Amino acid sequence: MSKHIFWIASYPKSGNTLIRAILSSLFFTIDGTFNLKLLENIRQFETTYNIYKVKDFIGKDLYKLNDISIFYKYLLKIQQKENLDFKEDFKFFKTHSGNFKINDNAFTMEENIRGAIYVIRDPRDICVSWTNHTGGSYDQSVDFMTNQLQSLLWVKGKNNLFEEHNMPISFLSSWDKHVISWTSNNWKFPLLIIKFEDLVYRKKETVKVIVNFFIDKFGFRFHDLDQKIANILKTTGFNYLKEEEIKDGFAEAQEGRRFFKEGTKNQWKNKLNKDQILKIEEKFKMVMNKFGYK
Repeated sequence: MSKHIFWIASYPKSGNTLIRAILSSLFFTIDGTFNLKLLENIRQFETTYNIYKVKDFIGKDLYKLNDISIFYKYLLKIQQKENLDFKEDFKFFKTHSGNFKINDNAFTMEENIRGAIYVIRDPRDICVSWTNHTGGSYDQSVDFMTNQLQSLLWVKGKNNLFEEHNMPISFLSSWDKHVISWTSNNWKFPLLIIKFEDLVYRKKETVKVIVNFFIDKFGFRFHDLDQKIANILKTTGFNYLKEEEIKDGFAEAQEGRRFFKEGTKNQWKNKLNKDQILKIEEKFKMVMNKFGYK
């Protein structure tokens, strides 16, 4: 049991990148000052480079990984420490995958997990943000979020082995199922659930919650913590991030679209129509109520 993975998990457009910015400033800088290049310290797990080292083990199934029932047979092999190409005690990985089993094959297992942070956001605002990200329509985004069979393609990494038609996929399911998959089990690893809205509107308090999580659960100690937190707050605000993206670009943005756009709550009130709001609220009522999204 190496417990070498620390998951930063979320449904897409829920604030995963903001959490990564905070964590990379906390763990990979001296003074807490953030820049976009620091995000390379917390990469996405669903990158085809992570398959390259196990391609011989996968063998004849390599170009069938677009079939999720086949792909899930190999995920735990991919997650073995020797196949994830790092030497540290543990490493942070971003994921948008739901924590599901497919044909009794799990996305991950507790024996691999040092801990996890799950970021949750009002699904009505996710709908707006996902539409901005993809350039689609709000109706398309509602359909995307409510589809229990929804998936996304893995990201092309170096040594990419795949074409579009056989690209491996990560399984999301619908927004509510995704949230439940990460937050509703009695996990044996430390799990911190963070609301996107708290990251934006109660940021100082929430950053301290994150810091205390690592101190209390893992015994981490951080030097010059007050100064570090002050710099994290200053350099991970949305206006600062937007300026950084304009200046240096951001690899995770869709071509021709800004990644850091609004970063506010209740955008849906002026963007979605009554039918779109009703579809989201009726579908996700139980989970929305549980997390205070009225």
